[in-house]
Amino acid sequence: MHAADKKLNEMNRLSDMAHFPAIVNAGATANVLLTVCVTFLLVPHYPQVCAPMVWAAMVLCMNLLPVVLLRLRLKPDSEYRTLGRMDFFRDQHRFCDWVYVAASANMAFWILVSWSVFSVVHNVAALAAILIVAFLATFSPVLLRKRR
Repeated sequence: MHAADKKLNEMNRLSDMAHFPAIVNAGATANVLLTVCVTFLLVPHYPQVCAPMVWAAMVLCMNLLPVVLLRLRLKPDSEYRTLGRMDFFRDQHRFCDWVYVAASANMAFWILVSWSVFSVVHNVAALAAILIVAFLATFSPVLLRKRR
């Protein structure tokens, strides 16, 4: 089966994410970039050692709570769209469980990396550098997609 023909609940490879519509990747990228910006604002106010872990836990909870609540409404006969036809808002809770683990790990990575960098160098240049790298890394499935 071609990855683009898989349904959301049939994803079994990280590379399947490359077949999401660009708007889905854009939403995930915007979420990471916004979180990095808020992290930049928080760092000078919370120098405690545990602060980045608390912030990461809060962000992950805020990202996963809607998924958990929406999954309570799923039924055995619920419709699952194909990867290429998913809707950013209506289908965010229909992935396989491992996809949320991967997305959460990605978010935690960007929070902890940006917190570490901003703890050492807290200026707009550092923020811009992290945002550029995070954008390129997170939006790369769209940027690297083969043009038809």
